[in-house]
Amino acid sequence: MSNRILVTGASGTIGSTLVKLLSEAGANFEVLRSQGSASPGTRVASYEDVAALTEAFRGIDTLFLLFPLVENKLQLAKNAAAAAKAAGVKHILRSSGAGADPASTFALPRLQGEIDAVIAATGIPSTFIRPAGFLQNFASFMAGQVQSGTVYAAQGDAAQSLIDARDIAAVAAKILLNPAPHAGKAYTLTGGESLTTQQVLDLIGAAAGHAVKYQAVRFEDAVAAMNGMGMPAWMVNLFDSLNRIVAAGYAAGISPDVQALLGRKPTSVAQFARDYAAAWKKAA
Repeated sequence: MSNRILVTGASGTIGSTLVKLLSEAGANFEVLRSQGSASPGTRVASYEDVAALTEAFRGIDTLFLLFPLVENKLQLAKNAAAAAKAAGVKHILRSSGAGADPASTFALPRLQGEIDAVIAATGIPSTFIRPAGFLQNFASFMAGQVQSGTVYAAQGDAAQSLIDARDIAAVAAKILLNPAPHAGKAYTLTGGESLTTQQVLDLIGAAAGHAVKYQAVRFEDAVAAMNGMGMPAWMVNLFDSLNRIVAAGYAAGISPDVQALLGRKPTSVAQFARDYAAAWKKAA
């Protein structure tokens, strides 16, 4: 029986690798774009438009849902849930976040938990992957700090089990290709090492060819810096909650789920650093 897959967030950190893996596997899949023109392999609809989403989801068996970081993220999830139900989607794989819990006292996992609850309430067989923080953040918006030799963060000296986003994509691909065994399940996806930020930066520095130190800052100073950058209050609140989660040690646990699903250990921090070393090389 054909399993037609639709991938949202296809151009992002997880989605771009996921599309590559599905293509290599010969999967029957399409991607959803929020704008532009429909073309072979591409459907177009905005999360703001339930009717357009319903049309885009029609004929889809397995839906990969990854929502953008926007203020009305919960409403977008409600729109997608309504559209998936109306379109007759048979299985949803939702990319959530580690610790997702609608009763959490922390803003970010509470939001993730609320969204998970919305998806579960559709009655459509669903699976939730809940990844820890991405190692790729060091090679994207934090790359400039790494190049400078000092990384500032309000996360104390606690360890965390960061994950390579390529492993998240590999797990997602495995589930999308054969979703039935994963119905009703939630998987926490972490790396295989619980390291402090300085330990991670030591490995990155070794790959980049220069030392990188971690400078812890106070929560209040991080909030002031984010406000000074013009970051909206709702986003500052989410990032502040993440800092507090890490600093309290809640992100240190290692989950066995990646190895159980992929049959191999998660990508090591050292391997990640070697693969992304070009992002941190200082100009000659």
